[in-house]
Amino acid sequence: MNKIFFPILLFFISFFPLTAQNIITGVVKDADNQSALEFSQIALMERQDSTLVTGATSDLEGRFRIETRREGDFLLRVSFIGFEELWMPVTIESGRNNLGKIYLVSGAHQLSEVQVTAAAALFRSEADRRIFNVENMTVAEGGTAIQLLETLPSVQVDEEGNLSLRGSGNILIYINGRPTNLSSDDTESILEQYPANAIKEVELITNPSARYEAEGVGGIINIILKEQRLQGFNGQVNLSSGTGNKYTGGINLNLRQGDWNFFTNYSYQYREMWEINNSYRENFVPGLTPVLDQDYYTENWNQGHLLRFGTEYFINPNSSLRAYTNINARSRDRERIYNIRSMSPSMDLDSMYIRLLEEDQNRINYEAGADYGWQNDNGRRFRASATYAWDNQDRIEYFDQTYYDSNMQPIDDRHADQFYERPLSGSMLVLQADFEENIGENMRLETGLRSEMRFDDRSQNFGQFNSQTENYQDIVLNGIPVSNAFTYERNIHAAYVSFTDNRGALSYQIGLRGEYTDTEAWQDYGLRSGFLDDENFQPVRDTVTTDSYFRLFPSVFLNYRISDNQDIQASYSRRIRRPGTGNMMPFLNAQDFFNLRLGNPYLQPASTNNFEINYIRAWENYMVTGGVFHRYTTDAHSRLFVLFNQGSMVTWSNANTTNATGVELINYFTWNDNFDATLTANYFYSQVSSEVEGRSFSNESYSWTLSLMGNKNFPGIFSTQVSANYWGPRVIPQGMIRSVFSMNIGLRRNVFNNQGTVSLNVSDVFNTRRFSLETNGNDFLQEREFYRESRVLTLSFTWRFRDYRDRNGSRNGGNGFEGDMDSLF
Repeated sequence: MNKIFFPILLFFISFFPLTAQNIITGVVKDADNQSALEFSQIALMERQDSTLVTGATSDLEGRFRIETRREGDFLLRVSFIGFEELWMPVTIESGRNNLGKIYLVSGAHQLSEVQVTAAAALFRSEADRRIFNVENMTVAEGGTAIQLLETLPSVQVDEEGNLSLRGSGNILIYINGRPTNLSSDDTESILEQYPANAIKEVELITNPSARYEAEGVGGIINIILKEQRLQGFNGQVNLSSGTGNKYTGGINLNLRQGDWNFFTNYSYQYREMWEINNSYRENFVPGLTPVLDQDYYTENWNQGHLLRFGTEYFINPNSSLRAYTNINARSRDRERIYNIRSMSPSMDLDSMYIRLLEEDQNRINYEAGADYGWQNDNGRRFRASATYAWDNQDRIEYFDQTYYDSNMQPIDDRHADQFYERPLSGSMLVLQADFEENIGENMRLETGLRSEMRFDDRSQNFGQFNSQTENYQDIVLNGIPVSNAFTYERNIHAAYVSFTDNRGALSYQIGLRGEYTDTEAWQDYGLRSGFLDDENFQPVRDTVTTDSYFRLFPSVFLNYRISDNQDIQASYSRRIRRPGTGNMMPFLNAQDFFNLRLGNPYLQPASTNNFEINYIRAWENYMVTGGVFHRYTTDAHSRLFVLFNQGSMVTWSNANTTNATGVELINYFTWNDNFDATLTANYFYSQVSSEVEGRSFSNESYSWTLSLMGNKNFPGIFSTQVSANYWGPRVIPQGMIRSVFSMNIGLRRNVFNNQGTVSLNVSDVFNTRRFSLETNGNDFLQEREFYRESRVLTLSFTWRFRDYRDRNGSRNGGNGFEGDMDSLF
């Protein structure tokens, strides 16, 4: 019996995740009158170098609760405005650690002294994630969320705004722990909504456990927005101005009275930006244009409004109810000039056309949600939430196209006037419930349910003006009608369970998630004339594809404490990449007739097995994390480049397999209170193999990334920050994306008794952030380069204000700013 049971047990343990939670509790009180000090700041720090491990804020009764997977000797810092800061050594043992009552003495520090408290550590590492405190990221002031992410180690953003983490794409974006309300193929649009000044922390979860959605092969990036629960009225105003007409402004307000908390955030952005795209292609197929030389110049005028407001009611010290609403409205005007030249093998001009684009785009997103949370002193927790999101876009493009012969004389009968309309709408409803329970002293059970119902409706109307009929008429490209409509519905229902246990130096978590997915897609298509008049359009409906499947996603996490300052971790998870709506739409993107894009409605989900081992060691002024990771993916999503008689087309296909194996090294240095640096290096091997329509594609290479984040403080003068990133070349099935380097520098100074902050930064100092790639096959060779306005000088100003009141009246003088910046935002 044991011979059977033991291998089975090993098998299941090898497929699951984990993390043991140790709990520290206590109560913060005023030493003079024994009253509770609500909203005290409690920070757990390393004893060797005082770097932040984690922290908490006390509730209305002065109670706090900290959860950590760490054990051993630490420092606890307890602070409250107008009171002496208290430092005390603590020893964390497995299970529950009750520190009892902690008393703070009033009046020992003057306000100006309290304001000098150091900012929170930029980087900290937890068992399943890396957390970056970005609220003081000088190099990203005045930018957007996507520009902030570009500065973080291990994160890469390509020319189309797509994110990758340690070389792997398909990253799931969370905002405040919730998935974003837009489709996964619209990452750049999601992140451009949020100004960098509105973000407090960014969490990188490279190997998520079973409690998270299985979507996101490369991992999860969770963006934590600034939000306060401080008693009284407090807020922050941000203004910035950048070269090339880039302006942002925002205000964050919070009012806490008794058991109610109200918050509202508003931001406005106006940004002008140019882009340049160059492409050179040689065709080796007889009958096709031998050489196609193209360049595009684009100017964008973007503006956006983001409004977020909500309320939270603290029913009692153990439970609260919260509701919020997000409204995002943005618009973009765009002008683009296409210069496309057909050349002979000897590089003589055969013909040319100039295509002028004018685009008008308006988009609005709405999201509303509510959640209820409850917990008791024994570690039992329950949370339920509901979120509804709605998205709508109107997008109209006009083209004026003129053809020229080899002598650059216009060909009148080939002049084209075209109209391109691309509306979209979508909605998403998410229901979720999670429950946690301690089992004995060292074990913990977590379980939950989640349902996501998504609907996407996208269409495009394309027509070319016919001077004889004086109307727009539909056209066909490569046998495919351009005017089309595509509707996609997807429902995902999930359940998970995870079990955590702590056995002294060894802790583990095993978990299993099951997800049932049901999808249906259909298409409206048909040629028509005069499509601007809906009465003349009789569409044909065709069900493109339906699919239903159930899959299991196990995960495991092991942590072994070698000593007080070194750990070794191992983890495994299975992930999935479902095709996004944009990758599935079976009609052409016809902005450029020589470079078409076509979705694939039969694209299948990709499955990935993620393995990771990490070693963590800390000294007094230095911490290092070294890791090895491997990802094996089947049915991977890959771009496929094909030729046709008028040009080229990019579509999507399922590659057979991809392998990515890498090594990551994170070095964190602190020489004194005024200098720290984080150096991160990744080195990985990528291999892709695919077979499409009987043709095999295979490619492999080694690549690497390097990133440096340095902070230097000149006390009483200013602080400076430098961020530098290098991404080595990486392979794609039919070519290679070349290396990219960029560096950002920022300066910051506090003014007006630390109520205000002025910062100055330069992005891409050396103007080197350019993307280039090479694609090739048996019948073609193409070089492409893309870059946009990236070197920008930005001046920013932040003003913080606060009117603090406790429940019994005023404390510490009442009105005005009190405390350091960390105590506010």
